[in-house]
Amino acid sequence: MSLSATVLGNRRLTTVGEWQAAIRAIGFDLVLDSEADRRVDDLGGHLPAHREGQEAGFECCPVGTDDAAETVEMDLDTDFGGPWTCALDFRFVGFANACGVNIAGAAYAHVTGGIFYESEGGDLYDAQAAIAFARTTEIETRRYIAQSEA
Repeated sequence: MSLSATVLGNRRLTTVGEWQAAIRAIGFDLVLDSEADRRVDDLGGHLPAHREGQEAGFECCPVGTDDAAETVEMDLDTDFGGPWTCALDFRFVGFANACGVNIAGAAYAHVTGGIFYESEGGDLYDAQAAIAFARTTEIETRRYIAQSEA
């Protein structure tokens, strides 16, 4: 079963290199394994990534205004703020991949002034809270990997 998350915002990053710089700027070591000049708008499917020697990739797909509005309308119990004009959807499987999504999503929300929505738990984070959530996930991922290797 795959899990999902979404970043909602009003602007997009242009390239994977710009996204990678945003990840570094907030202090994470996640590496997006793609050409720096690859356009984010051209993404659709698996984006390989790694952190601390572990696979942390995920599927991501940018969506436009109509799909961003549809994301907001699907969960009537959550106040998403907005209006949002664009979204970046993530799909992932596995603990290390969830860590990758949380880091990449937090950085994307931070640099675009957006919000991060973790749909499994129904949790909505502004950019600063998303960064804190990603840091917590990173710590939990290290513990999980250490326990599974012991």
